[in-house]
Amino acid sequence: MRQNLFATVIALASLGLGSANAQQTQQQTAENSQPAMGADQTTGSQPAPRITATDSVTVTAPGETRSEQSLDSKALLETAPGTSPIAVLAHLPSVSVTSADPYGAYEWALRISVRGFNQNQLGFTLDDVPLGDMSYGNLNGLHISRAIINENIGRITMSQGTGSLETASTSNLGGAIQFFSSEASDKQSFSAQQSFGSFKGSRSFARFESGLLPTHTKFYLAGVYQTADKWKSVGEIGQRYFQLNGKLTQYVGSKGVFNAFVDYSNRQEVDYQDLNKVWVQKLGYNWDNYGDWGKAIQAANACNGNGAYPSPVNRLASNEDPCDAGYYGGAGLRKDFLAYVSYKAALTSHLTWKTTAYGHNNDGRGLWFTPYNPTIDVNGTVTSPIGLRTTEYGISRGGFLTSLSFETSRNTLEGGVWFEKESFDIARRFYATSIATPAHSLYDFPKNPFATQWDYNFPTTVYQIHLQDLYKITPAVSVSAGFKTTETNATGNLTASDTGILLKPTAPKPPVSNYAQGSLESGKAFLPQIGVNWKLNTNNEIFADVAENVRAYQMGGNGIATSPWGTTQAGFDALKKTLKPESSWSEEVGYRYTDHRLMAQANYFHVNFSDRLLAIQQGPAIAGGASLLSNVGGVTTNGVDAAASVRINSSWLLYNAVTFNQSTYDSDLVTASQVYPTAGKIAVDTPKFLYKNELTYTKKEFSAHISSDYMSKRYFTYTNDNSVDGRFLADFGTSYTRQELGPLSELKLQFNIYNLAGAQYYSSIGTNGFIASDPTSVGNNTLQVGSPRAFTGTFSVKF
Repeated sequence: MRQNLFATVIALASLGLGSANAQQTQQQTAENSQPAMGADQTTGSQPAPRITATDSVTVTAPGETRSEQSLDSKALLETAPGTSPIAVLAHLPSVSVTSADPYGAYEWALRISVRGFNQNQLGFTLDDVPLGDMSYGNLNGLHISRAIINENIGRITMSQGTGSLETASTSNLGGAIQFFSSEASDKQSFSAQQSFGSFKGSRSFARFESGLLPTHTKFYLAGVYQTADKWKSVGEIGQRYFQLNGKLTQYVGSKGVFNAFVDYSNRQEVDYQDLNKVWVQKLGYNWDNYGDWGKAIQAANACNGNGAYPSPVNRLASNEDPCDAGYYGGAGLRKDFLAYVSYKAALTSHLTWKTTAYGHNNDGRGLWFTPYNPTIDVNGTVTSPIGLRTTEYGISRGGFLTSLSFETSRNTLEGGVWFEKESFDIARRFYATSIATPAHSLYDFPKNPFATQWDYNFPTTVYQIHLQDLYKITPAVSVSAGFKTTETNATGNLTASDTGILLKPTAPKPPVSNYAQGSLESGKAFLPQIGVNWKLNTNNEIFADVAENVRAYQMGGNGIATSPWGTTQAGFDALKKTLKPESSWSEEVGYRYTDHRLMAQANYFHVNFSDRLLAIQQGPAIAGGASLLSNVGGVTTNGVDAAASVRINSSWLLYNAVTFNQSTYDSDLVTASQVYPTAGKIAVDTPKFLYKNELTYTKKEFSAHISSDYMSKRYFTYTNDNSVDGRFLADFGTSYTRQELGPLSELKLQFNIYNLAGAQYYSSIGTNGFIASDPTSVGNNTLQVGSPRAFTGTFSVKF
């Protein structure tokens, strides 16, 4: 297939050369009236107007050699305030997004997958600063919702297939998502926004704009505080976060721009219980953790064979895992500080320099009140059947990106370097509770552990170099070619193991060799990317591209993700001899059409995902036992997607996107004890069919939209012996805006409804991982159900 697409690229270029002369006058006229996208403003050019579908969704990006779409701030502002930017990306083709709450704010359950790749196989950046892989226990970055306040995002760009070479990421196997902060305004203003909604939701946001000062400086300061209850359960169920942003822009002469950005985020999330289909059937759609200490103690005792489970868990049979059906509760706590400075300058009329330096610090806790590890005193006596287990995270990282771009009338040559140094800490600790009280809140970092199972430090260094050239063979045909070199060096150092009171006092202390230590290097010296764009005429163009990418190994201890260090020392030493990092080869061919009434794009894509790494869990995943990392072969993906926007008249816009995707495993899954028939089976959490649409009406100060999102069946076992049905969701939003009303420069009223029809459905799957087979749906509790209908009303003013 690689050779076929290379032949296609060459053929397209040849055809373009042959027909270029006949089209040259027409193409030059079009290009003179619409300069190329991405032209540097400091050299006097202006970027081309984006082709949009609802004035917020970019259906296609003319001139690009790969599939690329964008959402601007309007798309974010039309959704209910506090909605995750990731959830907003669900508008785009080949993108599936799921979450357990109405806003996609709950990080544990928020999932995004693109063309068969899940979110920790994608690349994410904010203003070029790497955000890591945005997994829940993020080891090299932070979630976008913690990196910037939603209202301060200016636009989002997604490359569904190959991603761009300059993306600073070690995980972008399946494309890249780039977030860009909004610019400070030249006009001084103060804006405030207050929202109220279902489940005691409240969100307060304010932003001050300095305007352009005499010193050629402008900045904004913004803050948000949001609270809401979980839509189910009792007890400590509040979800809270507080965040501050600041951005400063300083113009340096006539050709330089300096930017500085800071972000502080404090997020407290109480967990929704991971479920299975049997529990939903017998305990109800709204079943969740107990939230009641007395019931949690009773359940923990029953789990250990003492007494009966509380209602309604006593309805479950002994083989339906009543022990894991409910806990007292769990939570995710994250505190982040992110900052960067950047400088961009036109060194000459042809040469542009851009550089960014950044730093990030994170302190996080994952809390779980577990019946598997009771509270033990110094004498080895169990004083409570429940212990508080934590996974504790610490990130301290810094780095820089720098690049040069040389542009002529026919050539754009660009190259750059990314370097990052990080220290990542992760530990597993236990804290005491009592029969009478949990002793610790789900909202606070606990203190004074009675046991530390393991504590790791991972010093890590990342190097990446890229070079690419975009060459206009003719005014109609452009070819891009480039490569990147990437290398990640990580070392797992065990700083403590089995300290304090032993979790199993009657057993001897586990040897250090139960925990892996050592160094691993991942990356590749040459990762090529080639693309071509051929403008058939003013309205029509075709493009094709190919790219290879590689993913760095994930860091972590026992039971953490797909970490090579999640095994014993002997297992790690054996892995080092054969382990290969995951890699992908992506191919894409597409067609674009743009005019003032219709904007459309269609793509065919093919992906070979190789050396897929799977952590085969030894025992229940929730119990946190060691995993064995295995290379389980590859995944082959073939699919088509398309998006179109039709401007019906001056008031009505219709947007549609459709995707057909088939991702299948190349081989059977072989474990030490069994061979599972997975060859040819559909990849987990990969719907075959997606359909999205949106109808928007705008008339003067009033606007309204209604959108729908259909997702087909998804499997949550590798053998495809269990799945969740397809689901259909509809959302509605409307707003009324007045300009220059008395002392106000703007007044806006907004109303949003999530899950308009009140559908009941399974939302996120794989929250607790995937297993090979689970035909009775009691082997792995890994499902979340979707939120019911939710309402949000917003009042905002601007002075």
